Amino acid sequence: MTRVALITGGAQGLGLATANRLGRDGFHVIVADIVNARAEAAVDQLTASGITATASEIDVTDDASVQACFELIDSAAGGLDVLVNNAGIISRANAEDIESDRWERELSVHLGGAMRCSREAFPRMLKSAAPAIVNLASVGSTFGLPHRLAYSTAKAGVVGMTRTLAAEWGRRGIRVNAVAPGYMDTGMMQSGLAGGTLDRDRLLMRTPLMRFGYPEEVASVISFLVSKDASFVTGVVLEVDGGITIDGTFHADDSYKTQDKSEVH
Repeated sequence: MTRVALITGGAQGLGLATANRLGRDGFHVIVADIVNARAEAAVDQLTASGITATASEIDVTDDASVQACFELIDSAAGGLDVLVNNAGIISRANAEDIESDRWERELSVHLGGAMRCSREAFPRMLKSAAPAIVNLASVGSTFGLPHRLAYSTAKAGVVGMTRTLAAEWGRRGIRVNAVAPGYMDTGMMQSGLAGGTLDRDRLLMRTPLMRFGYPEEVASVISFLVSKDASFVTGVVLEVDGGITIDGTFHADDSYKTQDKSEVH
C-alpha cells in the first residue's frame, strides 16, 4: 500500500524539494500551501515527473482550514503516514520595534501551525504501520538571530514541542523528530542577503563547509528520518547547517575567500 506524506508549505523552497524527494521515495505526497494555485502548480510539476501528488489549500493558523485539509487527505489518499511541518514565514525588525501582530503571526504559523497539524494528524497516524512527523526547526533555535526575534523564538518552541511529542507519542508508535537547516540557498535567505540583514562573506567564514546548503540536502535528511532506517530515532534535532552551529573559530581567517566550495545541484 502506498504511504502518504503531507508537506505544509510544500509548494516552494524546502517544502517543494521535500515533496519531490518523498515522491521519488514512493510516497503519495500532499502538497499543502496557503495559496491553492501555488500548490496546484507544484503538483503539476511533480506529476509531470511521475510522482503521485495531490494539492490542498491550508492556513496552518486556522483550525477549520487545517481540519478541511486533513478531511481532503482522508478522501483523496485514505490515510496519513508522514507529516512534515514546514510552513513558515519570516520578518526582520529590531526587537524593540516588533509589532504585536507580527509577533503573533509568526508564532502562530511556525509553532501553532506545527501543533495544529500534529494534533489533527494524531488519530490518523495511529492507523499507520510506520508513522513519523518531522518538524522544521532552524539554526535560530540554537543561537540568537538578531532582528528575527519572533522567528527564533518560534523555532526554539518547535524544538521543545518536538521532544515533548516524541516522549508522549512514542508510546503510541509515532516518531517525532526535527531538522534544523542552516543557511540554505532559498528565496528566504536571498531576501536576507538582498536586504542587508545577512552578510554573505561572514556566513561563509563561519561555516566549516564554506558554502550554503541546498533544499535537496534538507529533503534527503527528512527522507531518512521518515524511513525505516530511522525506525529507532525519535526526539532528535538533526542540524543540516554545514557546521555553522559548532564552529568556535574567532581568529582572522581569509582562506574562505580563495576557495570555491559550491556544488552544482
